[in-house]
Amino acid sequence: MERNISTFLAFEALIQERTREIRKEKVLLDIDVAGLYEISLAELYKIIAKNKRRFPPDFMFILNNEEKEKFSLKSKKVFAFTQMGILMLGGQLKSDRAVRMHLQLIEFFVDRLPGSVFEILSDQQKKSHDDAY
Repeated sequence: MERNISTFLAFEALIQERTREIRKEKVLLDIDVAGLYEISLAELYKIIAKNKRRFPPDFMFILNNEEKEKFSLKSKKVFAFTQMGILMLGGQLKSDRAVRMHLQLIEFFVDRLPGSVFEILSDQQKKSHDDAY
């Protein structure tokens, strides 16, 4: 996929501006994730309902009343998405815009990993092997 530096900078700005720390996790709220993928909240909620198994608590969680009050949120139900949840959601969307955004987000997040995915996996495998002995 052709890399567009202005798109990456826009992602970075949006993510830095909208990221909140809740329960010691960096998250984006449902409204921000819906905006990122250009879908409605109703569509987002429908996808979550149809794919509950794909959104365990370390991918997405519902804010409690205290958390909603802290951020002055009025909605009855507010979902918070971790990086993994944002990527999982993107994999469930079908529109051309959402697919393009999903691919760009994967590139964005993977570019920030310390080393290549293959190096990380190799290091983990070596560590697991060493721990076994």
